[in-house]
Amino acid sequence: MISSNKKQKEPTVKLKLIALIDYMPDGMQIKLLRYLEKKLNLKVGEDLKVEKRGDNRRTCLISADYIIGKEAFSGYILDISAFGAFIETNVIFPAGQKLSMSFSLPNHQKPFNFKGQIVWSGSQGIGVKFDYLSPRQKEMLKTFSEQSEEIFEITS
Repeated sequence: MISSNKKQKEPTVKLKLIALIDYMPDGMQIKLLRYLEKKLNLKVGEDLKVEKRGDNRRTCLISADYIIGKEAFSGYILDISAFGAFIETNVIFPAGQKLSMSFSLPNHQKPFNFKGQIVWSGSQGIGVKFDYLSPRQKEMLKTFSEQSEEIFEITS
């Protein structure tokens, strides 16, 4: 049973969180959203409904080359799974647009070449869903996305 004291504090906590988030710059809000989505394995959809993600995503910084239409771009993959990736870009592309991309995973010399589709686009980047992966490619991406991230402490 929840105590009446706890019930009274919940709205206050929510209001404080909303006030803090509202005070944050846009970039920090996006980072917080991505962190919470990853930590909770949830995603807030365009309709603002919470959706359970079916895949593990790994935060990363992987250089990628991609072609949309007839134009070539370079950028960084900021998170990846066996189903897709988020590529940082300040160019807004329409959802549904096809692309080809190439990148190399750490500790793998041979580059991955994929075709995919932009499933969403925003001011920070694009969400790409891979069209087809070979079983080997899917396993390599799944293994990579499930590995723990290494955190290094810098000491002087």
